[in-house]
Amino acid sequence: MRWSSHEMTGELVDDRTDAAVGDEIVVVFAREPRPGLAKTRLAADVGVERAHELYEAFVLDSLDVARASGARVLVAHAPANAGPWFRERAPWAELWAQPDVEFGERLAATMEEAARRGAARAVMVGTDTPHLGPARLREALDALTEVDVVLGPAADGGYFLVGLGRPCAALFSGIPWSTADTLEVTLHRCREEGLGVRLTAEEIDVDDGAGLEALARLLDQRPSAAPRTRSLLGGG
Repeated sequence: MRWSSHEMTGELVDDRTDAAVGDEIVVVFAREPRPGLAKTRLAADVGVERAHELYEAFVLDSLDVARASGARVLVAHAPANAGPWFRERAPWAELWAQPDVEFGERLAATMEEAARRGAARAVMVGTDTPHLGPARLREALDALTEVDVVLGPAADGGYFLVGLGRPCAALFSGIPWSTADTLEVTLHRCREEGLGVRLTAEEIDVDDGAGLEALARLLDQRPSAAPRTRSLLGGG
């Protein structure tokens, strides 16, 4: 994913049932699916309603993967009043509304919030990679026992995953978001901060129609991945 910005506000909600416990947190950075307010580039290629139903599937598949990792799940949601939507669909997750600041500041604040909630290791993903398996999240969490930062390179030059052993706001400041240089600039920032980094395998993410076609091909190779998304794309 090329991390990209949206407008959001902050609140704290912790109303869970069947929640995981421990010092590992997987953060799902997500917008509530609302027609016309998410996946605008995809909507330009497939239409607003189609993009909306696909994005809802992406979100729900991403939540399931996060839960299956065995870590606690923190949904960093937007907009601020999206809490009830996520609480209904993921009652086992912790909820937190993203603050109304610039995009990089929101990412930094989210990782600070995970640490405040007791995370010794936190991995954050968006919702553009519903095909990820829980093993990828576990790989990143486990790597954080050996390195400071884990990054998941995206095929577009950004990253789809970031993991930190401790918060580091500098990694999210002055980064050219939504460009082909996002990952490289972030890696340079890690070197400046003296942080050890590990990269996962590269993944595609879905921002537009071409990404959706690539996802459909990939799901043919991963028969157990993203069941809701697969169903909408005509898979088995």
